Amino acid sequence: MAKIKDEKTDSEIHHGRRRKLRDLFVEHGLETFNETQVLEYALGLCIPRIDTNPTAHRLINKFGSLSGVIEAHPEKLQEVGGVGENTAVFLSFLRQFVTYATKRKNRKEQINNTQNAVEYLQPIMQTYSSEEFILVCLDKAGKIILQEQVEGNIHKVDLDLREIMDAVLRVKAAAVVVSHNHVSESVTPSDADILLTRSLVNLFTPLQIHVLDHLIFGKEEYYSFKSSGLLDIFRREHKSFQISRDWEEILMFGD
Repeated sequence: MAKIKDEKTDSEIHHGRRRKLRDLFVEHGLETFNETQVLEYALGLCIPRIDTNPTAHRLINKFGSLSGVIEAHPEKLQEVGGVGENTAVFLSFLRQFVTYATKRKNRKEQINNTQNAVEYLQPIMQTYSSEEFILVCLDKAGKIILQEQVEGNIHKVDLDLREIMDAVLRVKAAAVVVSHNHVSESVTPSDADILLTRSLVNLFTPLQIHVLDHLIFGKEEYYSFKSSGLLDIFRREHKSFQISRDWEEILMFGD
């Protein structure tokens, strides 16, 4: 015999589960939660009176992880059962909220060396589960005047250097820090990473814009082109750089 659904009982069970998650959060924060429980609790904040546990499981199964869920495009999120437009926008908002808050927290800090750059960028880069490239522009005092996510795949060398240059010149930056993340454990620079860094030095040195560092972040570790000595090698190489021909080639890089 099929089980007859008792909506009142289901509602009471669901309410009790929400209350339990809420009490755990208030007492211990999110440290005792797994990723599905974190997502379930977040969904409960925007979806009233509905059991959000199955929806949380469906989202994790589709996108692989909590970070995969909040990085997904709202239209893709709505392909999952139980996720409407408002919920999709809310989930998309969560990552941007964390990134925004981190930026505001660090905005007053100056970036004038590698350690400063790591302290600022590492928390931001850890919010990404796919590879992203971030440009940070600084004024003469090292104050952040622009942070911009640059589209493109660094390993396919299809980042648009003209887009980067336009952003830097637009805010009249005195220095730049660039960073990207590796989804693998290794932070060893690829040939494409090295080529890009050399190109940035060749691009900005004639404009008297200092490339402070290029940082590659993994889950825990990072690689610094400045600390490794490669950045200084590229600067010395630039002394023999022929602007007349190579400048045009650099501007075409990424086409």
